[in-house]
Amino acid sequence: MKRASRPLARTRQRVLVVGAGIAGSATAFMLARSGYDATIIDAAEAPYEGGYQILLDPTALEIMEQLGVQDIAHELSAPDPLVSLRRNGSQIAEFEMTGYRMARRGDLVGRLSTRFAESVPTVFGKELVGIEQRLDAVRAHFADGSEDEYDFIVGADGLGSTVRRLALESNRSSVHINGRICLWVNVPGHLEGPSDAAVLTGNRLGALVFPYPDKDETLVVTTVQMGARHRFDAADLQPLAADLLAGSGSDLAHFVDSVRHAPQEQTRVTAFAQVRAPRWHSRRVVLVGDAAHCIDPLSGLGAHGGLLGGSILAQELRRTPQDFHRAADRYQRRTRRFVSGAQRVTAGLMEIATARGLGDRLHGMSELVQGAGRARPVRAPRALYAGRRR
Repeated sequence: MKRASRPLARTRQRVLVVGAGIAGSATAFMLARSGYDATIIDAAEAPYEGGYQILLDPTALEIMEQLGVQDIAHELSAPDPLVSLRRNGSQIAEFEMTGYRMARRGDLVGRLSTRFAESVPTVFGKELVGIEQRLDAVRAHFADGSEDEYDFIVGADGLGSTVRRLALESNRSSVHINGRICLWVNVPGHLEGPSDAAVLTGNRLGALVFPYPDKDETLVVTTVQMGARHRFDAADLQPLAADLLAGSGSDLAHFVDSVRHAPQEQTRVTAFAQVRAPRWHSRRVVLVGDAAHCIDPLSGLGAHGGLLGGSILAQELRRTPQDFHRAADRYQRRTRRFVSGAQRVTAGLMEIATARGLGDRLHGMSELVQGAGRARPVRAPRALYAGRRR
């Protein structure tokens, strides 16, 4: 009897990952190890370096260990410091976040993308400008005039995601803002007291004061309730930030002039913003990390959410490699269990800490209660890619 011939092996699916940050690089690595032909592109001309701080929580560190990059995480980070919580100059509490580590974001992202590039082709200086979705593929158009075809595209290009704008948003942005503006300033020196770091609150503003692990420098990021005002710059915020520091303890006094007189090129102003998109995927495009669900840099949960979501997406694609929509839908449902609560809790705490009056406090309490009601712990998969022991 003639033996039935085996079907021809299908060509590996081609994946374009847009964004060489933590979420994008890690997701591409997991997909490549699971048998996908993945490529990473980033509009930046070179791997990142420097930058402000990032917090790595136990979940993020666990996933990084499974990915084999724990050496980079520990080399470039330090254990979270002893933190003093203060209100109008009076200390309310002191706490230490056991198991957390802090790193300089750009340095960490740059080293991780360089490591993952050993396994996944990574192209810097390549900008995506168009997405053309077809029945059985998706065509990407680039700023240099070139184009290419993929089985699917992963958008990991952050809060202002080009992929999200091109593939999922029409006339309405998914970015949620609440009138809070953040001033970021790196200042020389560390706190001169028993605490290593401080969280400050006052009338309609608050601040985080955290030391860098790699040198004698501290990040001061101040959040101010600016209401409906849309035009602002560092000069509007620096006096407010300096006054908050001056009234919050003698151990902060040496930061006051550095914040008040910081040159504009040494400051950064951002809006407190979250991505609350109703959907994270469309046909052959899916979003991960901040592009899908930015919780806000001040939350300390960006690495957690990006790595968790990337690992869940990779797992779901392994389960149904020929049904992209089903895998993307299950990824969204599972990851949103964590993200939805984390976003509301973060926004609520921020609104309460910077409240202008009773109305602000009540709205913040509502966000906090809704977030607490939605919060669901979500564990990372034990096997992040094909071949890993479960």
